[in-house]
Formats: sequence, C-alpha cells, structure tokens
Amino acid sequence: MKRIALVAVIVLVTVSGTVALAGAQTNPPIAPPPRAQLTGFSCHQSLLPASRTIFVRAVMRPITRMEGTQTISTTRVMQMQFELLSKATETAPVVTLHGAGLGSWISPPDRTLGQNPRDKWIVGHLVSDLPVPARYRYQVSFRWFGAGGQVLSTLTRRTEPCREPDLRPDLIVGSITVQPIPGKPMRDQYVAAIENIGGTAAVGPFAVQFTYTPPISAAGGTTATGTPVTITKYLQRLGSGAEPKDVTFDGPACTAQTAPTTVVDPDHSVAESNYDNNSLTVPATCPALTDAPVAAP
Repeated sequence: MKRIALVAVIVLVTVSGTVALAGAQTNPPIAPPPRAQLTGFSCHQSLLPASRTIFVRAVMRPITRMEGTQTISTTRVMQMQFELLSKATETAPVVTLHGAGLGSWISPPDRTLGQNPRDKWIVGHLVSDLPVPARYRYQVSFRWFGAGGQVLSTLTRRTEPCREPDLRPDLIVGSITVQPIPGKPMRDQYVAAIENIGGTAAVGPFAVQFTYTPPISAAGGTTATGTPVTITKYLQRLGSGAEPKDVTFDGPACTAQTAPTTVVDPDHSVAESNYDNNSLTVPATCPALTDAPVAAP
C-alpha cells in the first residue's frame, strides 16, 4: 500500500488516583466514567498544507471490579492504537494512511498506570500536512491486559468525518458565445465567460488567450487556412464563485475551419487545483448565442 508522509504529534498525559480507605465516608454511587472515550476532536481546513490538521484526544481508564466496598483494578497494562482513515471521494474505498505515530500500539510511559482504579491515561494526537481533497476520520483502538498478559477487553472508537477540500482557485472557460458584428459579415464577436469554481480567489494578472486560424484565399477560388493567430488579454482578479467575467474578442466569422479556442491562465501563473479544464473550443457547428459550447478534447 502506498505510504503517505504525514506528521503526527503525540502528547501523553497520565493521571493517577488513590484508592479510598476501607471504612472512609463515601459519596452516593454515581455512574462510572466511560472506560474509553474520544474528546477534543478538531478539523482545520487551510490553503497551507502544514495548517491542514486533524486532532483528537483519547481518554482511557482501567477495567475494575468490586470487592466488598472497594473498587479493585483488574488491569495490569493499557494500550492504544491510532489509525487515520481516508476517502478521496464519497464513493471511493477507505484507505488507512501510514505515518509517524499511526498504526502502532502504544503504552503509558509508566507501565503501572491502570493498576489503580482511579488512574486515567490521556493521549492527544495531531496529524498535519493532510492531502486534499479528502475526508478523514480517526479510528482509535483500546485494549486492556490483566495478570499474565490475558486480554481482558478491546474497544474501538471513531471520530466524526473531517472534510478537507482543495481550497485553491480553479479557473475555467465557462462558455463562449458567438455574435455577428453588424456591417462586418466576415467577422464575428466571441465572448468568453471566465469563471472561478475553486475555493479561493484567483489573484492575477493572469492571461486569457484567444486563438483562431484565419481563412485565406487559395488558387482556383477555394478557401484555405493560414497561420494561427493568438490574442491575449488579462484579468486582475476573480473571486471564488463570483459572477463570470466576460472577455470579448473579435475574429473571423465562425466556420468549421476557423472555430476558435479560448484558454485561461495558459502560463499557470495562478496556483490552481486543476489545469485540465482551462480551455474551451467553439464547436465546428458554430452554435447560435443560446447554444452551449463543448469542451476542447
């Protein structure tokens, strides 16, 4: 299985208690605390990889039994295991990630912790540099050992999902419309709607290029095509989910041979999440204004 470099930080906290003396005044009985629980869960989204983090705190207590009026711990050793589960999409299979502090069983620094019924073991676990986009979830396993290494019990808890979207901009050419230019039957106007469907603003300047192949007259009255021509205009900024910005170009009347292509950010000057959707070509059928264009292959 592919290993993904992750940074994990573990903070160990141990709390020991004392056993109540026989005959001492006791409070009315209350429900015992959970033997294992997850608290403090947090999920932080960010453009910066190092700031994309998931955190959980695991709390573990010993297994106990009553002997007369006293609570006695039957636990000799407590252990935890942290795993980080990931899904790239809702329908993708669950993948168990590998990294520092993940997948290994750990024990308290004080190996006697858990032998007192009031002991409590707290472990905080942080993972950063989370790849995006993906959904993450901690799975924490607990196990208790008694005398002679006997496994007394095991338990597994999971956190709620942590969604880590790709917050980078994603520029696209949403559509290209074709309009005739009054008084110029051999020319058309092309309007490219530039959109940002990413998570944050695209800050420029970034280019919008319009490329077409002009028709030329050939021998015998036929029409051929010449050298491709590229016109470049610039946008300064486009917010995430903002209204599309129309960029207008004039070119030859649209035909199957001259149908132009528009490319946004051809130089990749904006750090985008996807560069594969940055171009759009007017189909050879040269649709009317209300027809939808098709993506370039």
